[in-house]
Amino acid sequence: MRLLKGFSKDSDMSGYAYTNTRVKAMKAKLLKKDDYQKFLKMSLAEITRYLQETEYNKEITELAVKFSGINLIEYGLNKNLENTFAKILGVALLQPKEQIGLYLRRYDVANIKTILRGKFSKASNEKISNELIASGEFSRVFLENVIKEASNVGEVIEHFKVTEYYSILKEFSNDLTKLEDELDKLYYTVALKNAEKELKEYIRMEIAIKNVLNRLRGKKANIKVEILPREKKINVPYQEDSIDARVFIKKLLIEKALRMVHEVKFNIRPILGYFVAKENEVSNVRILTRGRHAGLSEELIQKQLVI
Repeated sequence: MRLLKGFSKDSDMSGYAYTNTRVKAMKAKLLKKDDYQKFLKMSLAEITRYLQETEYNKEITELAVKFSGINLIEYGLNKNLENTFAKILGVALLQPKEQIGLYLRRYDVANIKTILRGKFSKASNEKISNELIASGEFSRVFLENVIKEASNVGEVIEHFKVTEYYSILKEFSNDLTKLEDELDKLYYTVALKNAEKELKEYIRMEIAIKNVLNRLRGKKANIKVEILPREKKINVPYQEDSIDARVFIKKLLIEKALRMVHEVKFNIRPILGYFVAKENEVSNVRILTRGRHAGLSEELIQKQLVI
């Protein structure tokens, strides 16, 4: 990854001031708690119409030509998140752009996983493509070419031959679970090495959260789970994996992010806070729509929301 060097403190501050001002305007358009309560009472069709009156209108309207129901909402959420990140990258200046790009590299890892899982399960190219969120260093054109040209996991891996991920992909090609763990470790190792203080602090918190979740899941399955690099520990009042435990742990991270998004600072914290809040919004809408689609009770759906 090419990192930019040599920015002065003043240029950093002016870059963050401009970018954070744009993010502040976008923050005001996030869904509110009342919106989620309304969704709990709605059918999928009603949720779709409601989303078309929000920031998701463009993506859902465009995709409605080909899709409907749960797929329309799912793919609309993915595309909206991709467009949101692209919009912020498009207005970011100097140092903010570098740090934003470093955060968004997690989507390179996520997209590699999506393509590998899709090819392994024999999913259609269209389905795999619509599950991408092309917000990292790999362009959508490149990723869609991989999907189109590769017919199996081995051929997917060869398309990443000149990338930093190739050695991991080759070594663990016969164990997708281990492969995914190693990709995560690589992302976090590189991020911690290159992140500014504020982003590094958040990433360490994120690693700690993932470590706790991994330990609880491993304990429930009675297996030893490989965890990410240990940076700090978090104590939680749960000893086993459960919906309550997962929501409690995720809320720790979301609450930290929401505090950042309201700050007035000349660093990445407000931008980072918005990113996490937006990702959580998409996650909550997914939980709601999947729950409604599966016929789950309002109580069970609400229990899973992180708001």
